Amino acid sequence: MADLNADYWTVEDIADHWGVTIQTVRSYRSRKRGELPEPDKMFGRSPVWRPSTITEFQRPGRGARTDLKEIPSGVAAPDASGEEGQLAGG
Repeated sequence: MADLNADYWTVEDIADHWGVTIQTVRSYRSRKRGELPEPDKMFGRSPVWRPSTITEFQRPGRGARTDLKEIPSGVAAPDASGEEGQLAGG
């Protein structure tokens, strides 16, 4: 189990805490979809995070679409046919 009293956590510590593989955490970081917060510090080329940064981070739910962007209110969203549909939020 990752040490909650440590100054910083590595990718390995995060994987241990979340119960996922190290490669999964690395993928979260490389995709830059908000699945992992920005590192608190870099030691050389190694990113590290404060334990509180990770424990307070709200992870997307399983199956959440992290590649979609929210459409601002008042902007027409395309419907399933690709044509402009109703206004978002309206």
